[in-house]
Amino acid sequence: MPESFGRDRRLTRRMEFLRAYANGKVFATPWFVCYVVESAGCQLPARLGLTASRKVGKACQRNRYKRWAREVFRRQRIRQGVEVVLRFRPAVADAGFKAFQKALQGTLERAGVLSDKPAEGESQSENLRRRP
Repeated sequence: MPESFGRDRRLTRRMEFLRAYANGKVFATPWFVCYVVESAGCQLPARLGLTASRKVGKACQRNRYKRWAREVFRRQRIRQGVEVVLRFRPAVADAGFKAFQKALQGTLERAGVLSDKPAEGESQSENLRRRP
């Protein structure tokens, strides 16, 4: 599994965020709102966009929550062509990493974007070892 989270895995343009807000499926939790857009037939890797307003906290706090989200997203096996936008809510300040991780994984499962195939660079035996 690649350890980096490059620009090709991120949403960077305003129009990409607006498309997710307008056309995406919405999944809400107390800590964030998740918008999921699927592109049929797209072979691009899954991409993530993050927004955190100043209501969420000071810059160091907002950046911490974004790092958390990137780490959880990076470790998931998400189908190609999926774009996910997370908009953090101020209540995320009450969350710890483990609780946030569990909430985001649950949201991605509810959205139905997780893939059964092993992630790139991951062997089948590693995939089997991880499953309960």
